[in-house]
Amino acid sequence: MDTTRHNADWKQLFDIAPSGLLLLDSHAVIQIVNAAAGHLLGISQIEAVGRPLLEVLPAWKDTPFYASLPALVDAQSTFEGMDFTVPGAEEAMLRVYAAHVPQDADPSKGRSVLLSIVERSEAATLERRLHRAEYQASIGKLARGIAHELNSPLDGVLRYTHLALEHLTDDSPVREYLIHVKEGLDRMVRAVKAFLEFSRQVTAPVNRVADVNRLIEDALLLVQHRAKFQQVQVLRQMDQALPPVPDGGLQHAVVNLVKNAFDAMPRGGTLTITTRRSEGDVEIDIEDTGGGIPEDIRPRIFEPFFSTKPIHRGSGLGLIIAKEVVERSGGTIEFSSQAGVGTTFRIHVPVAPEAAPQPNGA
Repeated sequence: MDTTRHNADWKQLFDIAPSGLLLLDSHAVIQIVNAAAGHLLGISQIEAVGRPLLEVLPAWKDTPFYASLPALVDAQSTFEGMDFTVPGAEEAMLRVYAAHVPQDADPSKGRSVLLSIVERSEAATLERRLHRAEYQASIGKLARGIAHELNSPLDGVLRYTHLALEHLTDDSPVREYLIHVKEGLDRMVRAVKAFLEFSRQVTAPVNRVADVNRLIEDALLLVQHRAKFQQVQVLRQMDQALPPVPDGGLQHAVVNLVKNAFDAMPRGGTLTITTRRSEGDVEIDIEDTGGGIPEDIRPRIFEPFFSTKPIHRGSGLGLIIAKEVVERSGGTIEFSSQAGVGTTFRIHVPVAPEAAPQPNGA
């Protein structure tokens, strides 16, 4: 194999990689180092190539990574991860992933070791995102399974309850019992529908973007009858120059928050929806003039199935679904509330990557 061509191929891959990459030969001599690794390690790419690792980075001598390097060269496993500190003007904590790489078919040349280097904070962020994606997939699958298991028997029980009520006279003592049974079954049906909606929202891929203002207008159309019926005035204070945002089901979150606002104002009031640009985010405020959230239950409002509504009116899944779809869109949700004044839910979502401003006006 042409070693020069081989290294050139590696270097081309290294140059386009977003993380720091460094290639060592079987003698721990640096073969290739990309710009990201040079920046993270505080070393010169040109000066580092061809020199032993410890000559370039003497502080690595006493790290667990360097102690394991001989075993990594001969390892048959694919990956090992280790943490170590790189001293500098400001001591930076890095995470290194080391993998052995066969050079070619000639075993006398040994193996290389490929190091992938990221800032520890970045690694932790990636791990949190991975764990959250796995968590969302598992609860979505669980919710979907529960919903499908309950759907058919619930449908049958509810149908026979209706038939029984039709055959009873108004003064039958059993009628009142069956009405209570029907109310409980209706609540279970709503919960099953919420489960299915939840599973769709947390497992569907986030591959679309949305116009926030249009999304809100569409959401308000779905609940406009309630505004008229409850005499709730809807005010809009929306920035008309907002960029698009990732959409993991944001309309569903807005609808749920607006419905909660209506529930907080059964005798009328004002619902104010505000959108604005804030640094790299878009913010959505949904503000009501209801009675506010009691302080003792505020820590629990995002718990599944927690609800202060009457048993026949809520499933306790509205806010947790709103929170999940906002987080799937890369955002966060928070609230503030004051007794007798009202509650404001604020959604932060990032600007979609293709809409973000480019450096130097590009």
